[in-house]
Amino acid sequence: MRLNRIVVALTFALLAAFAVPIQAHPPTGIVVDHAGNIYFSDLETIWKFDLNNKLSIFRQGVSGRHVHELAIDEQDNIYGGDYSYESAKFISAIWKMSPDGKFEYLLEPTANPPAGLSIWRDREGNTYTVDQNNHTKTQTLLLRRAPDGKVTTVAGGAYGYADGKGTAARFSSVGNIGFGPEGDLFVTDGATVRRVSRDGTVVTVANHLDARTTEDKPLVFVDGGQNLTGIAVDASRNAYVADSNNRRLLKIDAAGKVSVLLRTDPPFFPNGVFVGRNGEIYVLEVGLALPSSWSGPRVRRITPAGENTILVTIGAENRNASSTSPAFQPAAPPSVKGSKLISPGTLKYGAVIIGAIVLGTCAMIWKRRKRS
Repeated sequence: MRLNRIVVALTFALLAAFAVPIQAHPPTGIVVDHAGNIYFSDLETIWKFDLNNKLSIFRQGVSGRHVHELAIDEQDNIYGGDYSYESAKFISAIWKMSPDGKFEYLLEPTANPPAGLSIWRDREGNTYTVDQNNHTKTQTLLLRRAPDGKVTTVAGGAYGYADGKGTAARFSSVGNIGFGPEGDLFVTDGATVRRVSRDGTVVTVANHLDARTTEDKPLVFVDGGQNLTGIAVDASRNAYVADSNNRRLLKIDAAGKVSVLLRTDPPFFPNGVFVGRNGEIYVLEVGLALPSSWSGPRVRRITPAGENTILVTIGAENRNASSTSPAFQPAAPPSVKGSKLISPGTLKYGAVIIGAIVLGTCAMIWKRRKRS
């Protein structure tokens, strides 16, 4: 009986543990092309909302393959990454879609992606990735991959926190990357935003961004977690950061002054952000209903004049009476409507670990009984 209780307790504890990472990683991907068409991810499907207020599927999702982030280049090509868990392996791929919908893989699905290859590319064709493991916390590196395949460390080293140049700098947990007007990188790192110049010099732009005020809405997760998710930078070097757990969109000006541009009411929270060509701020918001289900995202636009409009919402359950445009109700893929935050791949992975721990526990108890 005691063994059964221990096994059950371990099982529930591990299931709870596996639910947290999935809850903490809903989509952040939102981009806008030169014409003003909006593309955003619901975690699997990529949607397009055009200038005629028409919502359509730009790229059909595949169940179990997650697209967290999106990027766009000067030719309005859209870049995304597929992430899934298949055949006991984590699989990743990088793809590109032209404005007319032509699809191609830049990296075919693989369990061994090359270092430095990602959707984040500068005008010279270099791509950037963050090499880190938030479980072991041994090192955090910002890598640059040149078009010829050469990979160098731009900044970072052992896990920690320190401004400096190159390997003298330290990062803790980098959440997302955005490009500044001169090609420098802005990254979210824990509760801070930091700027990395092209020569690898790292400076802190603003810190303690998780500090709350009496005006803030209820937390998404009361036990905290990764607060800062999407980040985008305008031509004046103002950074806009989705402070997801606090349900806020923050603005950090070039001098480092922090202000709250938006607060959202539950169940929604900002998770992705993009700056349009004319200074409009586009926000991807996620609706989460605890403990484990979330509904389709919605897109908000904030103009330089302060006009705040919800443009489109995925899913009928998210209708907003104050919105100036209707809530569309397309046929939702499994990841949008009524889905759970624990993916099938995560359950497979969790089941293997749970089984191993249960067997180890049984062996330990058997040995103790044998000794006694």
